[in-house]
Amino acid sequence: MTDVFTTHIPPMAVEYCHQLLQYYKFRFRVVKPRRTRLGDFRVLPLNQTQITVNANLNPYSFLITYVHEVAHAAVHQQSIIQRRRRLKPHGKAWQTAFQQLMQPLLIEAIFPAIILRPLKHYMANPGATTYSHPELMLALRQFDAGANEAVPTNRVLLSDVLEGDVFQLAQKTYVRGTLRRTRVVCKEVKSGKSYAILAHAWVNINVD
Repeated sequence: MTDVFTTHIPPMAVEYCHQLLQYYKFRFRVVKPRRTRLGDFRVLPLNQTQITVNANLNPYSFLITYVHEVAHAAVHQQSIIQRRRRLKPHGKAWQTAFQQLMQPLLIEAIFPAIILRPLKHYMANPGATTYSHPELMLALRQFDAGANEAVPTNRVLLSDVLEGDVFQLAQKTYVRGTLRRTRVVCKEVKSGKSYAILAHAWVNINVD
């Protein structure tokens, strides 16, 4: 059986990721890509927990997302031990846990210098997503599959689309709405429903 960590993350981080899995005892799954999230943490029946991460992430994005979700598991475990109510998803407790869990990984043996510098800056005050730190997001994108291929002229970041303009994503047409932190509220033309789409998602413009 192929080791899921060996397949998806930098080699020097594999053992550490296994240690986190064994310590916090969550179910771990690599799942099909989702437009609205890179990974997630859930509490299942009987207080079991589960972490999922999108399969299409490059090794560095995968590792950061994995540890991000493990930080949620750490906070959940702490809240049970201390018999505290559920804390804010990305509040101070989560930030502290994320910083502590990422600290052993912030070395060039794991992250290239081009990622490590903005990653350290982001980790000083981590947000709910790496998309909240444009420099880190752009550094990570350089390692995505097809990153060296020419970007079509009609392909842009959603954040660069003007409010009220039309764009296409996943074969659906939307009207760009207002920015809310790291996501843009957009209306799907056919259904009239509104969706919160990541501001740094790639979209197509000049839709007929």
